[in-house]
Amino acid sequence: MNSRERIFHALNCEEVDRTPWVPYAGVQTANLLENVDAEMFLKSTDLIVEGFSKAYEKYTPDGLPVLFDIQMEAEAIGCELKWSKSNPPAVATHILEEEGKTIADLPFPTENTGRYPIALEAARQVVKKYGDKIVIYALICGPLTLALHLRGVGLFAEMIRKKTKDKVIELMDYCVQVGKDISRMYKEAGVDVIAVVDPMVSQISPKHFECFVKEPTTELNSYIKETLGLKVMSFSCGDATKNLDLMCQTNTDGIAFDENVDLAYAKEIAQKNNVAYGGNLPLTTIMLFGTPAENVEEAKRELNIGDGKGYILSPGCDIPYNTPIHNIVAIADYVSGNYTSLEDFSDESLSDDGIDFEDVEIKPGHIFIEVITLDSEGCAPCQYMCESVRHILPKYEGKITWRESLVKTKAGIRRMKKLGVANLPVMLINNEVVFNNIVPTEAELIEEIERRL
Repeated sequence: MNSRERIFHALNCEEVDRTPWVPYAGVQTANLLENVDAEMFLKSTDLIVEGFSKAYEKYTPDGLPVLFDIQMEAEAIGCELKWSKSNPPAVATHILEEEGKTIADLPFPTENTGRYPIALEAARQVVKKYGDKIVIYALICGPLTLALHLRGVGLFAEMIRKKTKDKVIELMDYCVQVGKDISRMYKEAGVDVIAVVDPMVSQISPKHFECFVKEPTTELNSYIKETLGLKVMSFSCGDATKNLDLMCQTNTDGIAFDENVDLAYAKEIAQKNNVAYGGNLPLTTIMLFGTPAENVEEAKRELNIGDGKGYILSPGCDIPYNTPIHNIVAIADYVSGNYTSLEDFSDESLSDDGIDFEDVEIKPGHIFIEVITLDSEGCAPCQYMCESVRHILPKYEGKITWRESLVKTKAGIRRMKKLGVANLPVMLINNEVVFNNIVPTEAELIEEIERRL
């Protein structure tokens, strides 16, 4: 089989000659170029195409995304972004929080708005160069996550209140239409697969998924499959375990997930629903901080567990910018059968960061909040958990201190292990885990703070 046949057979839950390999090398491909940071990369067609080409050469993939930036829709609609040198940008302002702004005021992105001229031209060029060799993925922002980008954390409270339910449904309908429009643009550029990336799905209950997400996502997936004739993958990072079965019921060709989800369980759910399943190499503990040997061992483990019709080996999400290139190459060589030994690899780059995140002594009348994240600059659930804290700070001026402990550092990993935390993001109040992989509403967070005060 060639790479394209391998991916399409997997997406159809048919036999393959070996497990397909799709590294989600988004801004990490900028690290393959000389003196290029994430912001420079995501603002340049030429750099995106050059990075894609380097990833194709080094990582011998069966499929690759054009780029990985699920903030593009929000930017094109009118939200401001906070840029980073080593992450995709984060949404800094939420347009529906502006006074007087309503859903009716929101524009629909076109081929000429935001950075879509850059992304679409990059898609056209990589399709022309590599479209007959590998499967080209385009990633779009899922409806729920886009709704959060536009509305902010207040959306969670609106999902709970009966009187604002219709407002949430109206916003989700708008986000679905945006998803359809962007998918059509990428179809015209020649891509093969649309990955609907909706990380905030991991932060809601099955009840709310049924109420607000299932029907809109099914409508979007059906449009991509039946109207555009493309394959569609439903992707949620974070602990989406509780919603995996529902994700499979949205007329998707496959689900993708990160290391927070047990691969054996995901395989069982996916095969029951006859959809493909992709994941879930650990992004930080293995890919970022592990050795090449540890990455190969993890790939072996994943392949042994996931092996079956429909399985696609991939990282849990967008590969971190600073992930050592030799770690990804080691996985690629093992999957493709070209792996020999690791004698030439050095671990000198994996030096310690020299810091630690310790418990903070709690003083009477004072609250300490710690949010353990992958990185709020590049992970939507992490961003909105941090935003929920920032949102209530004015109410408790002088009484609350808080910090974000990133698991993209060795100190963060040590902190995570010390606390026995298995999923991200997690919020601790006074050194006690309170919100585990679920973003609290303002009322829920205030209740927990008041109890401790």
